[in-house]
Amino acid sequence: MAVAKLDTMIRNEKGYKVRRQGFVPGVVYGKEVKSTPVQFKKRDIEQVLRTHGERARLKVSVNEKEHLGIIKEVARDIITQDLIHLDIQLVSLTEEINLDVPFVFTGTDTLIPKGLVLHTYLNEIQLIGTVDRIPSSIEIDVTGKEDGDHIVLNDIDLPEGVTCLEPGDTPIAAVAIPKVEEIEEDLDEEEEVDAADVEVIGEEEEDDEEDTKTEE
Repeated sequence: MAVAKLDTMIRNEKGYKVRRQGFVPGVVYGKEVKSTPVQFKKRDIEQVLRTHGERARLKVSVNEKEHLGIIKEVARDIITQDLIHLDIQLVSLTEEINLDVPFVFTGTDTLIPKGLVLHTYLNEIQLIGTVDRIPSSIEIDVTGKEDGDHIVLNDIDLPEGVTCLEPGDTPIAAVAIPKVEEIEEDLDEEEEVDAADVEVIGEEEEDDEEDTKTEE
């Protein structure tokens, strides 16, 4: 289990003020530590995310005591994608936790010469276990897959002591020939508008005027 180290500082200001100073605001929480507002150096947390991903296991210090933690949520600005907030759950090696683990599909390049594509139904799965047993990602190799092949949860070998609450027949992905939709415009079926059926605005008014003059 790869563990990154991340320094934290107790935060006493609002998040927007912290961000102006070059920090990323966040919260750490756990069974032994009440929810505590903290801040991280932006360059430090960006380095952790680049190296270990958004499901990184961490060693973080809170009130001069080191804890084992996992990144639970990374919030980014919708437009700029800048980090705006980070949630870290502090855990112990004996504590069972729920953790969303992403799927990583390999061998997709072998489908291209066959004219096949991979359709994914799930990008991640929630696993239950201790932090040292839950993998940071689950690799699924699609090399050798053919048209019509499906991948379900039962096809995945989970580490010992790690479970999933989803049914074993839950679909993850499928391999298929891409479908091309051809849209044809049949001009012969378009309704022709008869000029005689078009109401001319003002025509009825002119007829009324002529009738009035006649009566006079």
